[in-house]
This record gives sequence, C-alpha cells and structure tokens, in this order.
Amino acid sequence: MKIATVGKGGSGKTTIAGTLARIFAGEGRKILAIDGDPNPNLALVLGMTPDEADRIGYIPANVMRRGPEVDGVIMMEPAIPREDIMARYAIPAASNLELIVMGKPAHGSAGSGCMCASHRAVRGLIAELTSIGEHTITDMEAGLEHLKRGTARHVDMMLVVAEPYYRSLEAAMRTCELAVELGIAHVKVVANKVRSDDDMSAIRAFCDKHGMEIIGTVPYDEAMMEAERRGSAPIDHAAGAPGVAAIRDIAGGIDAIARIAHAAPGAGADATRNA
Repeated sequence: MKIATVGKGGSGKTTIAGTLARIFAGEGRKILAIDGDPNPNLALVLGMTPDEADRIGYIPANVMRRGPEVDGVIMMEPAIPREDIMARYAIPAASNLELIVMGKPAHGSAGSGCMCASHRAVRGLIAELTSIGEHTITDMEAGLEHLKRGTARHVDMMLVVAEPYYRSLEAAMRTCELAVELGIAHVKVVANKVRSDDDMSAIRAFCDKHGMEIIGTVPYDEAMMEAERRGSAPIDHAAGAPGVAAIRDIAGGIDAIARIAHAAPGAGADATRNA
C-alpha cells in the first residue's frame, strides 16, 4: 500500500511514519520511505545518525516533469527512468528499508516563491514508485497545503495524526475531509500522545461526531520522547516501549486493510473506505 502520514507540526507524524517503516522492514519486507517534508527529519526516526542524515543527497524537484492533464489534474512523469531515480537518490536507511528525501528550500531562497514544484514532484514520485516496495510510506509536509494541491492524491491510505486537544482534532477533521475529497480509499486517525482515559474519551467523542475512524492509539511515552531528544529511532532506543508496541498494532491494522483491499480489487474505493 501507499501510505501517507499527515498532521499538525509537532503532532508526531514523522515518528509514526518512521516507526511504521522500521516495523514493516523488520519483518523482512522491502519498504520505501519518502520524506516529503521541506523540513526533513525522517532519516533520524528511521535510525540514521545526524551525520548520515546530513550527507543525504536531496532529490531535485525536476526529477519529475509535467505530463498530460487528466480530468483537470496535471499528471507528473519521471524525467529519468525510475530505476535511475532509485539508483541515484535512494539510500539504505536500515535493513530492507530505502529512503528518498525531497529536501528543503535552497539556502537563500526565503521569500523567493512557493514549493509548488516540490509538491508536484512528491505527487509524481508517490505514483511512479508504487511497486518498489511492499509498502511505500511518505511523511508529508505539516499542515493542509499539500492536500489542497492534491499532492497525496495517489496514496491508498492516509494516517491523520491527532493529539488530544481541540485545535489538533479540528485540524485532523479538515484533513480527513480534504483526503476524502481527493478520493483516498482509507482515511484513518492515529490518536497520539494520549495520557489518560479522559484524553481518549475526548478523541473518540470528536471522531464519532465527525465520522472519523481511529485505527490506533499511541500513548504518551517518555521513552519515545527521550529517543526524540537524543535524535535516535524509538525502535532502537526502546523497542519494547508502549508507544512502539502501539504503533506495531497499527501496522497490523494496516496489513488487515491491505489484505481486504487486495482480495476484492473490483470493489472500488467506496466499498473499502471503512474496511
């Protein structure tokens, strides 16, 4: 499946994305991770050192070029063969796991324009590199801009990471609405940094009211916070931590949805949206 993680800045979307990728890869499956955030941090969550992350060659936006327009949407196509994209820009982040980093705005480019080309390139990469791994996991830019531009149009599943406070939940609701408009088949909420039953009750009540489906709950976990402070992967720092165990359960839920979707290829997005 093509999976995208989204959420407000600081919601924990990168931690969810990176830990999911490591869990799947640790089961012996080939995984491609794409860091589509202009402030890239996915490499550290995957287990790379800061020095290794600093040496990553960012993939340029012009690796994808404008293709035909289909139903009002500009399609993107690779400017070079996809095998060359992988050979030039994909780096091993862990066993069975490769990483592509779209990169950040060039130094000195503040105020020089938007990230439109990068959004288009990420959209094209997600579509073009689908069959590289068993799962493709993309850490999207924080906020809603990428959804308004249709960047995540070609994903199968969107994981909307929400914290247990009202502004985060409202942002998650708007994200879910836009994702459904894009026709994404599986839009699921990850309740993150949950400290108490009251937190979870508030999240459930909000999601039930707005028709948002929760795929899993990740508790507030000091071990995962410590991993973040150290700049290390949670799964390496504390593989048995409750937060990592909760993300492992989410990985199982994703696999269950994938099995249902693949068993009924003619069912269509609407039939499998709430699988």
